[in-house]
Amino acid sequence: MKCNLKTAIKIALLSGGVMMATSATAYDKELLDILLGNKSISQAQYDQLSKKETLTKDDVIVKLNKKGLQFATADKQFKMKVGARLHVDAVAHNGGDGIDGDNATNGSEIRRARIYLKGTVWNDFKYITEVDFADHATAVKDMSMTYTGLDWLEITAGHQKQNISMELQESSNDIMFTERSLVNTVTGIAFDRALGLHVKSKGKDWSAQLGLYGESVGKSSSAGGDEGWGMSTRATYTPINSKTQVLHVGGYAGFREVSDNDDILNGTKGTALKYETAHMSNLYLLNTGDIANLDKLSMYGLEAAYMQGPFSVQAEYAISGASRDGASDEDFSAYYVQAGWTLTGESRSYKGSDGEFKRLKPANKFSPGADGGWGAWELAARYDHADMNSGDINGGEVTALTVALNWYLNENVRIMADYRTAIDVVPRAGLIANSSSDLEDIDTFTLRGQWAF
Repeated sequence: MKCNLKTAIKIALLSGGVMMATSATAYDKELLDILLGNKSISQAQYDQLSKKETLTKDDVIVKLNKKGLQFATADKQFKMKVGARLHVDAVAHNGGDGIDGDNATNGSEIRRARIYLKGTVWNDFKYITEVDFADHATAVKDMSMTYTGLDWLEITAGHQKQNISMELQESSNDIMFTERSLVNTVTGIAFDRALGLHVKSKGKDWSAQLGLYGESVGKSSSAGGDEGWGMSTRATYTPINSKTQVLHVGGYAGFREVSDNDDILNGTKGTALKYETAHMSNLYLLNTGDIANLDKLSMYGLEAAYMQGPFSVQAEYAISGASRDGASDEDFSAYYVQAGWTLTGESRSYKGSDGEFKRLKPANKFSPGADGGWGAWELAARYDHADMNSGDINGGEVTALTVALNWYLNENVRIMADYRTAIDVVPRAGLIANSSSDLEDIDTFTLRGQWAF
């Protein structure tokens, strides 16, 4: 066997008994095989050295798996992950013809198409940038930096979700239905993403948050004037928190003050509390219209959830108050109760430090072969109600029922099928139906294909 001086030195060191303190690289694999074959090292020493790599702190480790494309330095001071999501929807209505002088829109669309970068800088700073390319436009979703160097507090600055409502906090990748409930009528319009400063203290079974926010990126009015602003807070506690059993309770509160152009968060003149039967339907059974003389909106809510094995139930109740100049203050309310059953036996994922459910993870991914499975199947139902009638504001009142069947092929891909029907409708102002239409017979069918990592 021929060998150079470097190889001879390595053989001498290993044979001399100091092999346990010497790291081996992938380049040395052949050498280790030779030493093992010559019985110069034992099998245990071979196994230990084979697992080690000599890396400097600036070397980059690259991974590609179910969590996306990931980069990290060897000392883990710097990390970056590239991920994306795509939601493609097909929507059809029954009984939506001639409503409000038009027909509910049926068809297909790319509901969400997002790419994000997130990671860590110098270990204590986390960042995220996420952009959505759906709806023929580019929209900034998350763009923020979080300092995590304190054991008891996280500080986030930038464009982010406001800390209100369990349902609103949960990712669209993880919720059991294609659209959020009627509670979103009062939470989403004023408490979606915005520029702000947010602080959070947390433990394994609890979280407490407080945020101060301005307007949303790209939503400011072109008419000029001062922007609106607001504050919100949310606290959660999970007295029972295991992989198969969860008891969650929480509450939240917040307010938003209007801008000089009488809008709240949405960047257009006026603020309307409304809910679309589907994202592309253009049919609003609930719609207050622009609330005149609006000064601010306040929000109070309670949330609770329980999971036992494959069964779970979740509920929220929210009240929104509209304070107006020169007119009476009005209140609007909404609630939902939803239940889920994983037919294949898996429990939902839950994170107590965030106070929310995460994505369901199938025990066996879809791969109809000898060692494969059929993924996870989930059946869910939701009963929700919203009342947008108060004083001189007639925004309608709706009670609805939604049934969903979800197929999780693996942790990254799922197919969702929803059926939603309005079972009780008090018409809002201006809602017109033709002689053959019944507001309580409007059915919405949604089919979604989703991948996300």
